[in-house]
Amino acid sequence: MPAYSIIGGDKRNLALAQLLVRDGHEVKLFGFEMYDGEFFVKCKNLAETLKHAEYIIAPTPLALSSGVLNAPFHGKNIYLEDLFRRIKGGQVVIAGYVKPEAQQLAARHGVRLVDMLHREDLLMLNAIPTAEGALQIAIAETEITLHNACVMVVGYGRIGKVLSRMLQAIGAKVTVITNSKQAHAEATAAGHLAVDFAGLNEQLPGVAIIFNTVPKILLDEANLPLVQRDSLTIDLASPPYGTDAAAARELGLRVLFSGSLPGKVAPVTTATYIKAAVEDIVRNFSQGKQERRPQNGKQT
Repeated sequence: MPAYSIIGGDKRNLALAQLLVRDGHEVKLFGFEMYDGEFFVKCKNLAETLKHAEYIIAPTPLALSSGVLNAPFHGKNIYLEDLFRRIKGGQVVIAGYVKPEAQQLAARHGVRLVDMLHREDLLMLNAIPTAEGALQIAIAETEITLHNACVMVVGYGRIGKVLSRMLQAIGAKVTVITNSKQAHAEATAAGHLAVDFAGLNEQLPGVAIIFNTVPKILLDEANLPLVQRDSLTIDLASPPYGTDAAAARELGLRVLFSGSLPGKVAPVTTATYIKAAVEDIVRNFSQGKQERRPQNGKQT
């Protein structure tokens, strides 16, 4: 039974540690000094944490700033360089949303680094808490009901599909902005008003809430003046996001950049998704199989 080290991350990784220990795994933790909860084995340094571990589970996303591990419960920076240079040849690092520069750094140190968000199953499951979190934000941050509200979902990928379905179920009037004929057809078949990206500007007036899922600036200084001043934009995309923050601020528009929602709104459920992915990754390594590459996009 493999031994794990969990280094940094949010409540997802804490819940994951509990699940792994319940299954009988040895689990060591580092990067949670500011969290008051009970731990099974809480280590004081990286060397102690990594000792005897076969698999190191890192955060999702791996890093929030260049070269620094995403560790919100740790009072000091944990540098990727410092972590990678301590990894032994037989150890495997498993993380989520790994940027190319981090992959390159791992390669320079001979570290086997697996990005969980290259897995379609985990991406699809992550869309559920992301969509629920978006609804939670919309309800908390507006003074209207979602029922009968005119809302827009930009993008009809994994998150867009789940979110549009949830909005429709609560009674919202959903306009979906798509970028392909297939997505257009799927959104139409689901009962939404489907509009190509070229028609985005025509749909902006009158929309109370915009949910963006596309990591490309589509809402900018050219079309943001068309948006209602009392509207709310919830940007769920990864950087560079889909909304020009400076342009929105200049116009007095409210935009909430809401990344990593699975770890904020449903860390326990999301940990079960991660555990299944980790177990499959471990199984693949034990059988000498390679991890598959993503088809498109990532969710954090």
